[in-house]
Amino acid sequence: MISAAAHGDAEAARQFLGDGLVAEELSTGARELVVAWLHGRGLTDAQIATRTHLSTYTAARIRARLRLPAHHAQTGGSFRGA
Repeated sequence: MISAAAHGDAEAARQFLGDGLVAEELSTGARELVVAWLHGRGLTDAQIATRTHLSTYTAARIRARLRLPAHHAQTGGSFRGA
């Protein structure tokens, strides 16, 4: 059974993603959920930071604390070796 605090964090995280609130308004647990959800959608730390108004460092720190691998930005072109 989910605890009342965890349920509150999940609800706050869902509201954040829908309304675009500032991440500083969320509890630590809710911020972790937001980072995990956005990471699951393939966003990089920089993209998560932009979306959540966190610093890139903070987004990366939360992702690392959750033991999620870093996503790297896709480059537009392909490399052709000589």
